[in-house]
Amino acid sequence: MNIKSATKQIEGAVRAYLAKDEDGTYLIAPQMQRPIIMMGPPGVGKTAVVSQVAERLGVNFVSYSITHHTRQSALGLPYIDEATYGGTTYKVSRYTMSEIIASVYDSMAASKVDEGILFLDEINCASETLMPAMLQFLQYKTFGQHRLPLGWVIVCAGNPPAYNRGARDFDPAMLDRLKRIDVEPDLAVWQEYAASHGVHPAVTSYLQAKPDRFYLVRAGVAHTRIVTARGWEDLSRMLQAYERVGLEPDLDLVSQYLQDADTAEDFWVYLQMFLRYRRSCNVRSILDGSFLPDDVEHAACAGADEKIAVVGMLTSSVLERVHAVDATEQVLGEERPLVADALGHEDQVAKCLAQSRRRLSQLQADGSASDVRRRREAERVRLWERLAGRVGGSRDAASQAATSEALRAEFNQVVRQLGARLEQTSDQVDSALDFVGQAFGEGDMALMAVSRLATDPAFMRFQAHHGSARFQRMSSQLMLDERGLGLLKEADQLKQAQDQGGVEPLSEDQKD
Repeated sequence: MNIKSATKQIEGAVRAYLAKDEDGTYLIAPQMQRPIIMMGPPGVGKTAVVSQVAERLGVNFVSYSITHHTRQSALGLPYIDEATYGGTTYKVSRYTMSEIIASVYDSMAASKVDEGILFLDEINCASETLMPAMLQFLQYKTFGQHRLPLGWVIVCAGNPPAYNRGARDFDPAMLDRLKRIDVEPDLAVWQEYAASHGVHPAVTSYLQAKPDRFYLVRAGVAHTRIVTARGWEDLSRMLQAYERVGLEPDLDLVSQYLQDADTAEDFWVYLQMFLRYRRSCNVRSILDGSFLPDDVEHAACAGADEKIAVVGMLTSSVLERVHAVDATEQVLGEERPLVADALGHEDQVAKCLAQSRRRLSQLQADGSASDVRRRREAERVRLWERLAGRVGGSRDAASQAATSEALRAEFNQVVRQLGARLEQTSDQVDSALDFVGQAFGEGDMALMAVSRLATDPAFMRFQAHHGSARFQRMSSQLMLDERGLGLLKEADQLKQAQDQGGVEPLSEDQKD
């Protein structure tokens, strides 16, 4: 199955394993909860999806690569203890707590959450001396004398032996105790992920045009040729960082992430064209609707790769703006009750600000946290910093009343500013799609643009609440095309399912 289906299966299993009856007893007894094992080629996103499941469910996530462990570090170190049995004292062997189990307890202490997912990567590559202890752990959830706490689900990942010389198959008796999920790379699913996570438009548009370049793991004469989803995403991050600091990427850089010479060279040629065209194409004028007929004609006369690059640049720019306003809107909706509670109790503002800063710091230090979650928490910090600037130090009744009114006015100003940004963003979506329609008509390029927007959850939230008329018209027209029918029908259903409305200002009669 693809990684999207695997994610659904994993989330369903974790939710079922953590479900309790009215007495607080787990519906599936911990000893009957089969560990989940994902088997698939490297770099398809196995670790990332498990981390995202933990994030969505609000539970801990502890990750270990078993290839980095010896029997001693995983099981614990032996020591001699004394115990009395039948009136006689004996010397007995004990084990210190496993580093892995200790990390679980550390995570619980830091988060104040008792449940979580323990992710063990490359499980079938454990050393010969460690493998018996790992099999015991998967079956009984114990390392030596120390048991995995209740409420923790084991999820493992491994590569089939065809992809990893150190990998081995589990025997049938062991497999009968595991919940196995086989995962395969799927570009269409990855493109959905890429659209919502800000992957560089040069990467997404290139793979849109050349899907056969997405994934390759093949043994060569000198070395293994490998191109994976992980490699594309890591290259995207590096390209974005290079742009931010003013550095020019080169073929050597690309080859470090795309470890197949043909793919690296082919993408490098496309990347040069993409960057050159982006410098000559005024994306800002297109988004604000001030583009000229010459701009349309230039795009219409471009080659196939250049047309794909234009669509990639425009949709990425649109999504960047949509994600920004969506983050603000989501945060304002979540924080509005807290702001209302702070009226008349202004010391709560400092507490909320401190909590938001602490969460942001934790997310920045947590390599498994998603970019979307970090951006949203940063938006939350900015909101509370702005409100904190309106809180005075005086405690008398008149000053507190004035501070409450200032807080209400500041929050409502933020809401009004968001409304203006939402309207501007809707106009920018219309302008971008107008340009695509004028330059390329209602064919493949229009389908590509609408499809990429429709697969982005934040965009569909935006469309449901603040809709782009041009997007709606193009969607309706393209639904006549069999290639876009299924996707656009799904997008339309999502639109209809969204609750209408937005963030309401705090009213004047808000209880203090």
